[in-house]
Amino acid sequence: MPDQPIFRTIRAQVVHRLRDDVMGQVFEPGENLREFALAKRYAVSRSPIRDALLQLTQEGLLVATPNCGVKVASRMDDEIQPLVIDIRLKVELFALDRFIKQIDDSDLTVLERCLEKNHTACREGVLSAIIKSDMAFHEAIVERGGSEKLIGLWKQVISAMMLHYHRLGDWIESYQEHVAIFEAIKRGDRKGAKAALITNIQ
Repeated sequence: MPDQPIFRTIRAQVVHRLRDDVMGQVFEPGENLREFALAKRYAVSRSPIRDALLQLTQEGLLVATPNCGVKVASRMDDEIQPLVIDIRLKVELFALDRFIKQIDDSDLTVLERCLEKNHTACREGVLSAIIKSDMAFHEAIVERGGSEKLIGLWKQVISAMMLHYHRLGDWIESYQEHVAIFEAIKRGDRKGAKAALITNIQ
């Protein structure tokens, strides 16, 4: 997995930047996103902006309403949140079990790089970087241990959870939780890895 994503189109760049801004809470929940303003912000035409808005709407980060345009999705309500967390846990625990069965040195290297970025982000307290590195760590596990359909399901669930990411206490605690997952995976300790994963997500 490369350190930086490689983009082949302007559309892909815009999707990536807009997703980062939404997840990094540059835009407020419920805030309307205007094509003209976004095109000016990212210095592109309105066509790739339109495509990016469509893709991120499909991912659940944005909401499109007829005659009202596109806005940032609202925070999950308290009633739905436990269900979303439960779905995410089931998906990641399933993927983790398969991941550990077929793990190799390259997989460990990918996770170590994710941890390094997460450590830096948590130490500096940069929210957008914390969210990106957190997601990258879990995505590496799901991609290696899941299927295309499972990954698609995970992305929808994780988008709902990470959209308004927050945490009580020191960010370094989050990093340490990821380290615990990694160390258990490295030992081949399936039970320990699952317990550490549950601690991190709940």
